[in-house]
Amino acid sequence: MKIMTTKKETTRELIEKLAPLIWKERQREAEYYAAIHSRQRPPWYFINVNHPTIKRLYLRYLQKSLNGTPLEAPIGDLDRVKFELSMLHPAVLRQLAEEYKQEETGELHTDEHLRP
Repeated sequence: MKIMTTKKETTRELIEKLAPLIWKERQREAEYYAAIHSRQRPPWYFINVNHPTIKRLYLRYLQKSLNGTPLEAPIGDLDRVKFELSMLHPAVLRQLAEEYKQEETGELHTDEHLRP
């Protein structure tokens, strides 16, 4: 999926573009660490929904997801990524979108161990 960012993109649009990219990246990382039989694997999620404050936000998200419809727990991985991204400031989402765009064009150099 190509990432194109403009200042007119809404937070929801950025989340919809970024979520599949981040989810695929997590899958690649999991496959890589499983292939090398590593016991040290990066965490799958980056927000702990069991934290009392985050739990309140998570339950609210389940009642009204990005498109306004309720979700049933447990939600799928892609919806979980969307929830996590929805917790980030729009400026952070724009920065992430720009970084993923740069990675696609080869302009951004990342550490090899971070991108299997």
